[in-house]
Amino acid sequence: MEEEKQDIEVKEKEKPNNHKRVIGFILLTLLLTAVMVVVFVSIGDFSKTWEQLLKMDAGYLWIAIACVVLYLFTWPLSLMILTRKTKNRPSKVDDFLIGGSEHFFNGITPFASGGQPIQVYLYTQNGMSAAQSTGIVLSNFIAFMIATNIYAIASLFFWGRFTESFTPATIWMVILGFFMNLFTLFFIVAIASSKKLQHLLVKIFKAFGKIKFLTKIIEKSLPKFEEYCSNFQLASKEIMSHKGDFVLAILARGISLIFYYSIPFFILKGLGVQLQMVDIFFILLASSFTITTMVWVPTPGGTGGIEFAFTYIFVTFFMDLANKQEIITASMIMWRFLTYYLLMVLSGIEYAIYEIIIKKRRKKKALLNND
Repeated sequence: MEEEKQDIEVKEKEKPNNHKRVIGFILLTLLLTAVMVVVFVSIGDFSKTWEQLLKMDAGYLWIAIACVVLYLFTWPLSLMILTRKTKNRPSKVDDFLIGGSEHFFNGITPFASGGQPIQVYLYTQNGMSAAQSTGIVLSNFIAFMIATNIYAIASLFFWGRFTESFTPATIWMVILGFFMNLFTLFFIVAIASSKKLQHLLVKIFKAFGKIKFLTKIIEKSLPKFEEYCSNFQLASKEIMSHKGDFVLAILARGISLIFYYSIPFFILKGLGVQLQMVDIFFILLASSFTITTMVWVPTPGGTGGIEFAFTYIFVTFFMDLANKQEIITASMIMWRFLTYYLLMVLSGIEYAIYEIIIKKRRKKKALLNND
């Protein structure tokens, strides 16, 4: 119990979502958004693109919004599956809100790197140890990476069609994206299971630590890295002992991604693109291909790169349209608004609700202790 209290105290001191950092990330996100707005307005006749958006069929727009909501609601299911047999497990409501909060912090941080640290912190708020919460969150991330890579590999069957707009000068972006996605999966699995890799990485970091300007940074970070790896490996072993639950978590993530990847289908239908229901499977894979292509872009939400990839990959659906440019720009703007900004706002609301619940519990506990 004493160790768990210390864990929580440490996490309070090193709170990853301190207000200054969050505000800084939000301002960066807004700045990048402003830049992208200026770019869109300056390309071609934006008034025609705006006209396309205004003419969008409301029924299909609401279906696309429903897909966003369903994605948000099904997203935490894998986390809830992985925590159901753990000690000190929080309530289902807490699990749900912690899972949903991930999108907000991923959306405002470079490489979508903020979601996992905040989830570890939120679990420690609930009395879970740092080792346990680290293992659960990263095992959940592995489940997500396996699911996304399955879709990404399936999308490669349409490589020719999805890359027909790319040139020899830009095709490297696609190759890098797929390599990074697969490498991340293999690396995180290796960290979870191999002590040898952990020791090798420590040796590499120590070697870099001999460089003068890196010495202080390495000395400060190395103990945390070693603790992080040890915690992850210990908790992962426990979670992986329930193989059925891990497979269910992968399946839950796969189902959740169906809602996310199918959003462009309803946007395109709403903008008047002639698609049959059978095309939804093709759109689903095109969405996976688009997102995988730009996983290496370091900006929050992949801003800049993801828009470029969407216009290059989805142009294959507009080849026969006279107003091709306006349709593709309008569809990309609506897609980004729903899957990035709307999702981030809804996720932020979930995080705020969770913080309110935690504060109320603390006050109640304090009153009981005083009595």
